[in-house]
Amino acid sequence: MAGVLRNMFMLAVASSLAAAASAEKTHEPPELFRNLLNCRAIADSAARLACYDQSTSALEQAEAKKDLVVVDRKQIRETKKSLFGFTLPKIGLFGGSGDEKADEKDEVVELESSVEAVRPIGGGNFSLRLAKDAGTWETMSTINDAPRSGDKVRIRKAMLGSYLGQVGINRGVRFRRVE
Repeated sequence: MAGVLRNMFMLAVASSLAAAASAEKTHEPPELFRNLLNCRAIADSAARLACYDQSTSALEQAEAKKDLVVVDRKQIRETKKSLFGFTLPKIGLFGGSGDEKADEKDEVVELESSVEAVRPIGGGNFSLRLAKDAGTWETMSTINDAPRSGDKVRIRKAMLGSYLGQVGINRGVRFRRVE
């Protein structure tokens, strides 16, 4: 009986490990890019050059038709910064490269800006449109000193998907991004 239970346990562990391994996604570059890289393996110089010319032309056409988009790490960081505060679906466009150190380095955890426009929304809360394309945020904590245009704002990620920061002289303010 103990042997049967042990075998069942080992089978359950093995199947869960196999499921986890198959769930792990590997980044496969687009076919057009793979074709370009495959040109390196061609020994004949003329054939290799013809392969490069054909592959780069295909890449250029795909980019012109918006079938292929090329972005660098700086563009990814800027996009993540502009989307700070929104909950995004896990679609692998802005992370999950497999290089956890690079992903952590690109992670935006804080936003610094200034108030462009203020609007009271009731209950001591305010809607703040921030400069530098930092979006519109609402305070979720009562603020005693009303924010003014030009006030400095600092918002950082807090626990459980919330955002905490300061606006003007008000500290410990809870925020949520609305636009």
